[in-house]
Amino acid sequence: MDIFAPPCKAVRQAMTHDIDIRRNRLRYRTSHTGIKETDILFGGFVAEHGGSLGEDELSQAEDLLDGAHDPQILDWIIGRDPVPAAFDTPLMARLQAYVTERHQS
Repeated sequence: MDIFAPPCKAVRQAMTHDIDIRRNRLRYRTSHTGIKETDILFGGFVAEHGGSLGEDELSQAEDLLDGAHDPQILDWIIGRDPVPAAFDTPLMARLQAYVTERHQS
């Protein structure tokens, strides 16, 4: 067996299924944070862009939800407070850009 061979169809389907479950879970979690503003902003971002989030960005979003309190997340995404290094990720940059763009519209 070649360990460098591409995954078989069943493995690819399982991986796709897993990422779809994570995306759906993230959609729910970001629209039920406990703070309406965070639900609207973070949840809106995930509703609009969740289908394009890859493994890394999904992990970054999950880490953010698991590692920070809802008021902190809101303060970071609207730019009220600086983002700590642990959460200063490409996903956070995309999220902040989404919020800024939404505010300017």
